[in-house]
Amino acid sequence: MSPAEDRRETYAALRLEGEPNRLVVDGQKVMPVRCGRALDIGAGALANSRYLLQAGMTVDAVDTDPLTRRLAAALNHPRLNAIHRDVRFIPMELGAYSLIVAIHVLPFLPREAFSAVIPAIVDGLADNGILCGTLFGVRDGWAGKRPLTFLTKSEVVTYFSRLQPIIFSEAEYDGVDAQNGPKHWHVFRFILQKSAQPAGAPTSASSRITDQGA
Repeated sequence: MSPAEDRRETYAALRLEGEPNRLVVDGQKVMPVRCGRALDIGAGALANSRYLLQAGMTVDAVDTDPLTRRLAAALNHPRLNAIHRDVRFIPMELGAYSLIVAIHVLPFLPREAFSAVIPAIVDGLADNGILCGTLFGVRDGWAGKRPLTFLTKSEVVTYFSRLQPIIFSEAEYDGVDAQNGPKHWHVFRFILQKSAQPAGAPTSASSRITDQGA
């Protein structure tokens, strides 16, 4: 396979002209601290990372795609740190991030890895930090066909019980995948916040997410 063919097949290459995801734009706007440190998991073509850099944030952009690393090198931004590793193998510093972005990436982890990464992400958020992300539901067209992680709504609530919802929606629709092939989508989209609470204080995230179901 030629380098050109390889680039065409990567998700980053398919999104070179992409705009920042709306969840990221909205999530950054509700941050109590405008500048800070962000983690962009599955940074791809850096659309979200570029937006956050323009907003004044320092960004750790994580992706295994070599194209992401090349794009970051070409950008050469002093507040951009490109990390060419799988998120499963990145030490997550406790309370380090004001914002964590995980758009269209976490479902691609197998369940065991997913279950280990989610607590690390939550721990990595600073008090009042924001998590923007998407997950696949159990009625997604890929469920049962690919070794990915598909969740029920109650499972989503359990995984993120330590966070408070700002936006939480569930949608099903017929569309296309990144390669323009037909696909039925079952997707959870969310902006969640880690509240600064005294140790041992109860959280009501589970009931609040349930109440906001689309």
